[in-house]
Amino acid sequence: MNFLDDSWLVGTNSGVYAAVDQQWKRLGAYRFIVTAFDRSGGRVLASTGSGLWEIREDRWIQRHDETMTEVMDVIDEGERMIAASAYGVALGQTEPSEATHWDWLTDGLSINQRFTSALLRLDDGRLVAATEAGVMIHDPETGWLATSLQGTPVRCLARWKDSYLAGSDSGVWSSDDAMSWQCSGRDGAVYALAAGCDCVLAGTENGVYVSTHTGRWHPAGLTGMRVGAVESSRDTDEIWYAGGVPGGLWMTGNRGQTWEGVPEIRSEVMAISAPGGDGLGGRP
Repeated sequence: MNFLDDSWLVGTNSGVYAAVDQQWKRLGAYRFIVTAFDRSGGRVLASTGSGLWEIREDRWIQRHDETMTEVMDVIDEGERMIAASAYGVALGQTEPSEATHWDWLTDGLSINQRFTSALLRLDDGRLVAATEAGVMIHDPETGWLATSLQGTPVRCLARWKDSYLAGSDSGVWSSDDAMSWQCSGRDGAVYALAAGCDCVLAGTENGVYVSTHTGRWHPAGLTGMRVGAVESSRDTDEIWYAGGVPGGLWMTGNRGQTWEGVPEIRSEVMAISAPGGDGLGGRP
């Protein structure tokens, strides 16, 4: 096990930071815009404006090819990776040489349908995509399907308890099956969602909001700040991190009653990943 497994990770507009020995340190010399992390495949993948990278203790490994750039999100399935970008969704297969070959899944869709900000895998193998046109679902057998959530840009996705959540320019939406969506009671632009142990967090144009029931949202601090990323600790809902765009990194140890800025990270924060998490975060 390396130190990355036990570290909080923060993606900014100037690279990746990790909490190491209670101090925040930049990982490597790259100053890419980092939009999302995924740890579900037993490694750390970072989506960036300059492609897709695997982050290791001693180096960064390129996982994109010349066709893959402006990556917004990724799902790690081991030898396979699914990446969301401004140009569509692509399936990457790692070859014995360690190079990755990418095949695009969104050919034939409109420009807004191809622009994908976030991905979520359903239990039945289908893929949910948050796009500029709304929420789309990809079925391996039938291709792409439009859900009932259309006509508004969707920025982030999350699964919480038995519900799927989508954060859009018109608020939070919820669904039991990812096909039929209902307004979840939070209006205004939502850039990030994070599922905690007994609550869900939303990063909005006006700070952090929290819900223990997806139809009721309450302000939880950082009022007046555009929050582009939120995350809750995996073992307690007392510790939350939030990132401002702009505003830097902030932390609370009491469920948003008070917040403290992290002086080492004053850049725009676009992704936060808790130890043991998959790194689902929002991006404006």
